[in-house]
Order: sequence, then structure tokens, then C-alpha cells
Amino acid sequence: MCNSYKKSSSIFKENISIDKLLDGSEKYWAHLPSSEDSKKPETLEEHIELVNSYCQNIIDAHHLDPVIDILIKDFLDEFYELNDCGNYLKKLFLDTVIYHDYGKINENFQVDKMKNTSFNKIKSSPISSRHSSLGGFIYLAQHFQEIQTSKFSQLEKTMLFSVTWYFSYSIFKHHGFQLHDDIEQSLCFLKDTETVNIAELKSFMQSYVRHYNFDIIPKLYDLIGTSKALNHPGFTKYQHSFSLYALCRLNFSLLTASDYLATHEYMNTSKIDDFGILSKKKIEEIVQFVKTSDFLDKAQSEENYNKDVYKKMQQPNYVPEKPTEISANNLNKLRQAMAVETIQNFRKKPNENLYYLEAPTGGGKTNLSLLTVLEILEANKGKINKVFYVFPFTTLITQSFKNVKNTFGLNDEDVVQLHSKAGFQEKFPEKEDDDYGNKKMNYIQHLFANFPFSLLTHIKFFDILKTNEKETNYLLHRLANSVVVIDEVQSYPPKHWDKIVYFIKKYAQSFNIKFIVMSATLPKIDKLKIGQDRKQDFTYLLPNSKKDYFQNPNFGARIVFDFELFEKKDLSLDQLKEKLLEESKKYALKEFGVIKPSNSVFTIIEFIFKKTASEFFQLFKSSEFFDEVFLLSGTILEPRRRYIINYLKDKSNRNKRVLLVTTQVVEAGVDIDMDIGFKDRSLIDSDEQLAGRINRNIKKQDCKLFLFKYDKAGFIYGKDERLKISRKLKPEEYRGILKNKDFDALYYDSVIGLRNKQNETPYLKKFNDYKNLVETLKFKSVKDNFKLIDQENISCFIPLNIPVIISKIGNDIDYTFTKSEWDFLMENGIEPIEGNKINGEAVFKLYINLIEQNESFINKKINHKILQGILSNFIFSIFASEKIKTEIVKFSDEERSDYGYKYIQDWNQFYDFEAGMNDEDFGAVETQFL
Repeated sequence: MCNSYKKSSSIFKENISIDKLLDGSEKYWAHLPSSEDSKKPETLEEHIELVNSYCQNIIDAHHLDPVIDILIKDFLDEFYELNDCGNYLKKLFLDTVIYHDYGKINENFQVDKMKNTSFNKIKSSPISSRHSSLGGFIYLAQHFQEIQTSKFSQLEKTMLFSVTWYFSYSIFKHHGFQLHDDIEQSLCFLKDTETVNIAELKSFMQSYVRHYNFDIIPKLYDLIGTSKALNHPGFTKYQHSFSLYALCRLNFSLLTASDYLATHEYMNTSKIDDFGILSKKKIEEIVQFVKTSDFLDKAQSEENYNKDVYKKMQQPNYVPEKPTEISANNLNKLRQAMAVETIQNFRKKPNENLYYLEAPTGGGKTNLSLLTVLEILEANKGKINKVFYVFPFTTLITQSFKNVKNTFGLNDEDVVQLHSKAGFQEKFPEKEDDDYGNKKMNYIQHLFANFPFSLLTHIKFFDILKTNEKETNYLLHRLANSVVVIDEVQSYPPKHWDKIVYFIKKYAQSFNIKFIVMSATLPKIDKLKIGQDRKQDFTYLLPNSKKDYFQNPNFGARIVFDFELFEKKDLSLDQLKEKLLEESKKYALKEFGVIKPSNSVFTIIEFIFKKTASEFFQLFKSSEFFDEVFLLSGTILEPRRRYIINYLKDKSNRNKRVLLVTTQVVEAGVDIDMDIGFKDRSLIDSDEQLAGRINRNIKKQDCKLFLFKYDKAGFIYGKDERLKISRKLKPEEYRGILKNKDFDALYYDSVIGLRNKQNETPYLKKFNDYKNLVETLKFKSVKDNFKLIDQENISCFIPLNIPVIISKIGNDIDYTFTKSEWDFLMENGIEPIEGNKINGEAVFKLYINLIEQNESFINKKINHKILQGILSNFIFSIFASEKIKTEIVKFSDEERSDYGYKYIQDWNQFYDFEAGMNDEDFGAVETQFL
């Protein structure tokens, strides 16, 4: 990417400062210090200069000049050859930042908000003490004047008038919480015309334009605040563009972020100069660590196998081995071969923006993606300076966090988890008697995700791409010039795949984002017809992965899919129990050394419905064969889930006989290694994902996954095209897909073909309808019509006692709470009770107390963020059907439930820490879907 237009620094320098425009500018204030602070009020000039400075710093840190330029160029190219207008469009874009608080010259704002005695209040002011709409009016008036008196053609002027309106929306909304569909309401001053008509309002506002010594042609005021002009076809025709949508949101992101940071600096006397980017030096250190370090940790307990990959690649004509004989050693050779091939294929096409990484389960897919990230960072020499890892589940984030950190030799200040269970991560250590100084800095760093590496969920990431909400939109500018790794994209319904690939392609092109889309079961979403103007192909990092790796016996023969129960009708849970016991006893007799001693077995069975899993779990509660029987479902609390996973990974338990009864929460999100499995078949890619939890390191033999049919998958996947295709497959086709690991020909290609057909069918709600929402700037509808999980949930707080220590494995202790969370509990008087547990009722009381305390806004936000991680240990979510809403009230404390969570006072009547929710006691059938 290169600059096409003037640099932003030049545009800011050419701006006429407010002290030369506004008579008596030093009298106007922008902010007051806090009541306990003795410093002077911040003048309007000081604030505007500081905001401009922050905007420039953000643009420089994230290399945004070329991003703005390419969006402007694409916008202009979509209509006419108007490239001469590019520099002025960029000025319009940046002037929103400069002009955003020009409306603070409103006397009533100065008197009411600033307590400024230099001014007298206007009693009959139609805008009261508001300033955003006045700032928007001044911006529109002056830029309409510049456009009208310019040498641009009439066609060019019409386009520029149109864009000026849309850019001004950022000024109107910079103190709001979100952007709306009907921008006309703001641009027509709906709030300000409640007491006067638009003509009177404009006459009133014109006097403030004259304060800045702007000389406006009177007839230009007729264009402002008039829906007739806004909806004129000559103007609205320029609204059909993704580039304009992205420019408007990027403008809102830069304006609000710069304003927030500048205000923070004045209020807290604390400058933000760390924008969480990777410097060239840091990238060189990471590259050096990966290529030369012997170990990944200080304890030297985890070897760095990537060093050997790069060492072998230095050998002339090196060709990696791809052995087919099954062994753990050969499995490692195949992993190394995939690593070498991934790097080689990237180096052949280092300038692409879209990459597919399709690798078999157990092949080290995350490591392959990390090596690709490393190659991208090294090749771009600091021009790509952030990394986002995007996962479907928080469990995958917590598992991958340590992997990412160790592989790259990162510190705590380099990487952050962005999800509700992560709590509050400290980038700067707290100091004694700091009066929240560093906590506030940490809050800012977290709010803006100022970390070079961010791990977040699909939902959070795609919210950034499409959001209309200010706080989430802060992060949009950070995505520019980054690497984004998207894992398990098939986790969400195909009805959204076209939207996913649309945003991926558009943002890759305009924001210079390098996307790596990866999975063991990867739908080729670029086959979806979405009307792209420019064809952008994905580059395959492992183009022959099916033949070379998936079908290699070390991966393909790791387990056998058993179809004995596949078509058996009227299968009872008792029959299933007998079959599971029979196979478990048979497998327990096998001996594979320490990896699977004789008389031990790890068996997993997965059901579609939580209710069925609970019923099956009860059948084994008093099992004479299994030493341990665990239940894992959506209602199991996080500490219990972690205990179960830790137990299964603890080598000292490998001599046990263990049964894990689970729902689909275990797929792709849990790093465990089972011996045999049973699964209620649903989607065929879901079947393959569960198979990935069995014999992961191929150190055992004769591992099987039995597929059976019990619950009706249609209750959950009824509208999912994959279920329709799966049900049409003949048993031999189903078996062939799982055996050959080819999910494209008969499965994904059929799903994509069906989706393409639906998008071409008249009268159906289709992708082009959504695309039109984007291009016509329907900000709220763009967000609301793309929900990866379109299901209302109720978050239930269970006030039981949670153990402080989840488990001990050797010298490693897994604590329920992080150090900062533990310190927070101790500071607030919540100490362990009998049994070394933390009382949930006390935690919730603290939560309520902190909400009701008369704390500053930012301190409350900090406390809430810390508590979020603590509270997550006591919370599970259930579907919010009307029946469940009615039923849950019987067990809830409604007064405490006014604070964002349903507080389950009488939880012991239907909930158990080990078994989760008891569906029969609860009484609502809908819980079966969890």
C-alpha cells in the first residue's frame, strides 16, 4: 500500500488554528478538572490541539494514511474518474476531528457544563447546553462554502456535498453510544427542533459560524438540515459503496478514540504513547527467538521444535519426509513436513492477503498458523504490526493463550485475551498509593486493546467489522495492517458464511489485513457468490493437504469410524449403556505403556441435548466399572470444567477408567486425548471434530468412534443447510467423507451451492439485501442482521462456594482466580472460608456494592472489568425461552437479579456443582438443548 494523496500530517499542519479563527479563543473551555484537582480548566484550543495530536499519533502508529487513501480512491473509482477530489475528500475526513468540538463555543455549554463566568446564559437557546449538533452545523457550513467556491466541476461538487453530510455524522454522534440507520434524524437536527422550526434554528446557529469569521454564502444554509436535499437523487447515488461505509466508521473510530485519549490525558495528567504495536526491533526479537531458542519456557521443560524446522530449511534441496508407517515418530515428521511446506508456500506468495490453512487434527494447526504469522511479520518489516487470533469459543482462547505466548517468547504486556471470562489484564504493574493511576492506564490499554497480540472470539471480532456501537468501534482502526487468524470458521451457520467472506475480502483489500482462515474441516467460503468487484483468491498454504496429510495413515487411520449403530432405530439409553460398557471393557484390556496402561480406558460419549447427557450420566452415577464419571455441558461452571480437563490431562490418572459424558461443548474447544468415543450424529464436520479428541498423538491403536442416532438434530440445526445435506448422504457416502477427509465435494460444495441458489432466488432474504444495508449506511441494521449466535440467553449466577484451587498436577497449581482477581477479593474483605473456598453470595454482594458506590465512571469500569472475570466462575447461560423465563423466577432473587445476572437464590433445588442443572427438577424442557 502506498500514499495516493496528501499525508494527514500535512493536512493537520495546513489547518488554521482556532486562536486565529475565533476571537477571544482563550476564554472558551473544553474540560474541567475533577473536584479534587487544582489544575486549570482545559481551553478549547488546548483540547483540539491534543485531539489532533492523538489522531496523528494513531494514524502513524497503525499506518492509516494508505488505508484512508485506498478507501477514498475506491470510493471515487466506483462512480467517476474524480481522483482530483481525493485530497479534498481526505481533508473532509480529517476536518471532522478538527471541528468536532467547535460547538463548545455555545454560551450555555460554557455556563452550565464548564461553570465559566466569562459568559452569560441564553435562556431561550434551542440547543440548550448541547454542542455536538452545533459543531456539525459549523462543519457543514464552512465545507459547503469551500466546495461551492472551489474549481471543482458541478458533478464533483455534488459528490463532495454528499460526502460532507455523511462525514459530519461523526461529529453529531461523537458523544452518543452508537450510530443509527436514520442518519437523517441527526443531520436534520431532530433534537434541536423540538421547540423551534428548522429555519429559526439555522438562523440561531449562523451567529456561531460568524464567531469563527467564516463567511458563508447565505443560500448554502438552505442545504443544511433539509431532508429534501439529503434525499435528493443527485446526492443519494453516492451512498452505494462499501468504501464510504468503511470511511464513515473509520472516521468515527479515529474521532472518538482521539477525543477519549486526549480527554483522559487532561483529566489524569497521563499521556498514552503505547498503542500496542510491534516495532521492527520486537519483530526481530520474536523471529530470533523462534528460529534459535532451544526451549519455549524458562524452566526448559518445553522444547522449541520450530528451531529444527528452520535449521533443516537451510539445507540445500531439503525435502521433508512424509512417511506412511504409523508411529509417533513419523507423526512428528509429518508435523515438521507441514511446517516446512507452509513456510515455503507462503514465501512463494508473500504479498497476498488471503490464505487458507487446512491441516488435520493433531497436525499442530495452531503452530502452523504461528509460523505463517512469523513469516508475515518478518516479510513486512514492521508495516504489519498487530496480530489477532480469532476463535469460536473462550475455551480455545484460554488454551491457545499460553501456546501463542510461549511460541513467540512473549511477555504479559504483549498479549491479551478479549472475552468476558478473561477479567482485567494488567499491562502496567500497580504502584502503592497510586490512586488508581496505573489501573486507569491499564483500563485504557484494555479498552483500546493496546496489545500487539489479541486473542478474541469470532463474535467479538466480527462485531468490530460491523458494529454501530462506539466502544467496540474504537478498535476498528487497530485492524489496519494486521494479521488475523480465524480458526474453525465452520462453527457458525452457513447462512452467515457469505457475510463472513464479504467482510474478510473487503477489509483485507482496503485495510491491508492478512487473513489466515484455518480448520481441519474448512469450507471454501470464497466459492460463495457475493458479487465482488475484484476477484480475490485465497492462497492455499497446504494445497495438497488431503493427499499428503489427511489421508496419510498417521492422521487418517488414527481412529476408525464404526457404523454399527449408525442406522439403528429406537436405540435406548440402556442399550447404549451396555454397548459403551462392552467396548470400554474390551479396550481397557489393551496395553500401550504409560500412554495407556492395561486395565485403563478413557471413554467419551457426546449427545446433542444436554437433557439426554444428564440422563445418561445418571445411569453411571454408581458405576462399578468406571473409577470416575464426569459430565460436561453448558451448565457446568468454569472451575468444574477446568477440573475435568485437568484431570484428563494429568498423567497420574492415566491408569484410571474414566467416562466423560458431554454435549457439543467439547468439540474443537477442549484439548483432551480419549481412547474410544460414541457420538450422536449431527453434522458430519461436527463428527470429525469430536474424532479429533480421540488418539490425538497416535500412540495407541484400535481407537474407534461409534456413530449412533438418538436425539433429533433438527431441533438445533433445523435451518442449517449442512443438516439437510448430511441427511441426504447415503451411509457409504457419509463413511467415505469421514474416511477420506474430503468434506468438499459431497458436503461443503453442496452447502455452498445451496446457499448460492438461495441468494439468487426471488423473494427470499438474501445476501444482496444485506450488502445493500452496508452500502446505504444502515449502521444499526448491518450489525443486527449479522448475528453469529442469534439466540437470547439468560446468564444465571449460582452463589455456591467455589474452591480456590482447581487442581494440582505435579508442581503446577491451577488457581480459580488470577493474581489480580485474588488481590481484588482480599482488598475488599472476601477471604476463603472453610474448605479453602470463596463464597459466591459474598462475591455478588461485593458486585452490587461496587455498582452502587459513588465512584468515578472510570473507576467503576475498572472494578467491573476485574469483577467480570471473578463472576464468570459462578455463571452459566441458558436459552431464554418464555417457559424458562417463567420457571427461573421461582428460584431467583428478583431484587438481586436487577444487576445484569439472574441471581439463583434457591440453586440447590435444581443445580449441582458436578452435574450442572437437573432438568427434571427444573421443569423446563428447553434446557435439553444446552
